[in-house]
Amino acid sequence: MATRRLTVIQEPTGEDAVAASRPSWHWVVIGSGMLVSMFLPLALGALALGRIGFVVRALGPVRAAGLAAGLAFALAAARAGYLLARFGPRTQRRHAAYAGLLGAAELWGLVLLSGGFQAAFLGVSTLCMLSAVGAAFCVLGAWLRWRKKSST
Repeated sequence: MATRRLTVIQEPTGEDAVAASRPSWHWVVIGSGMLVSMFLPLALGALALGRIGFVVRALGPVRAAGLAAGLAFALAAARAGYLLARFGPRTQRRHAAYAGLLGAAELWGLVLLSGGFQAAFLGVSTLCMLSAVGAAFCVLGAWLRWRKKSST
């Protein structure tokens, strides 16, 4: 005699229920906050590594610092996109891109408030570059999570 198995639909409980009921645009703001909070410690560590002698001799001090900060930002954006896809049940690729754009704008605003831009062209080009890297790497991180999820 064959046994009939019925599908069980489980409703999320506790914190999972709160996360499932949260609108997708909330995850954009949460993802941008994750990006900023992960970037700041990574940038401090990357800038310290960028002061190593052979790196400075090979690239020069300004390029070494820029490369270290850029790599730290890209890593933080990818990690934020991964976590956004992991914990945001209804997030899509556009939400990850928006989180990267908003995080880049937040960091750019911090630098702008500190008086870090001496010329308008430098400020605008920095915003464009941060936005492109932030959106691209957030989407990459989210894609890596979705790919891992679909393979298991």
